[in-house]
Amino acid sequence: MTYTYEQVLAYEVASELANTHIADYSAAIGEEEEKACPDQARIDQLRDSSLAIALERRSLSMTDDEAVARFIAKYRREPSSRAAEDAPN
Repeated sequence: MTYTYEQVLAYEVASELANTHIADYSAAIGEEEEKACPDQARIDQLRDSSLAIALERRSLSMTDDEAVARFIAKYRREPSSRAAEDAPN
């Protein structure tokens, strides 16, 4: 099967967005677990959310341009104020 450069690039963007969100959920789980009285319901919710993104990413096909574009639109983030401050002028 042949992929276009644009398909590979879009798929990589989608994959990295998923990885970023999963890492954020993992960090939030770690923070919650370190609390004196961790909220198990919150931990479970965060784990479920992380798993949902992983499963959604796994179901993506590099050749399904529309699905990849929807995934990117769903999980993309606006640059943080910190990133804007660090950007070269």
